[in-house]
Amino acid sequence: MSIELLRYPTYIWAILLLGLIAWLVIIFIMHFFVPKAMLQSYFKEPYFSPAEIEFFTGFPFAYMRTVMFMRLAGWPSSGKKRGLMEAHKLAPEWFRVTSKIMIIFLMVVFALFLILGAFLLSAFCILGHC
Repeated sequence: MSIELLRYPTYIWAILLLGLIAWLVIIFIMHFFVPKAMLQSYFKEPYFSPAEIEFFTGFPFAYMRTVMFMRLAGWPSSGKKRGLMEAHKLAPEWFRVTSKIMIIFLMVVFALFLILGAFLLSAFCILGHC
């Protein structure tokens, strides 16, 4: 097996990596569009502990909070454990649809990224290049 055969899968892996970086940039932008009503109503006790509120307020964990609220807007049942079943009603329709698209994109691209990365790593090691 020639290492030349791994050229195109490596290109695909690099494109997936760029897709994940683009996803992070979009999350950075979406952070400013999380509905204030959702944050004011649900990013407080009893839904979050004081430690979680402090933790998810500053950089870089505020972006994790953004993804958490996007998941909540896209899939309302995901807030069942914290009692956030009604939070999605405070989000506009465009935010709910965008949230679903973004999170599905993350899951699909990240899974492909990991699978292809594991394949490439093992292939490069088998060929004696690791």
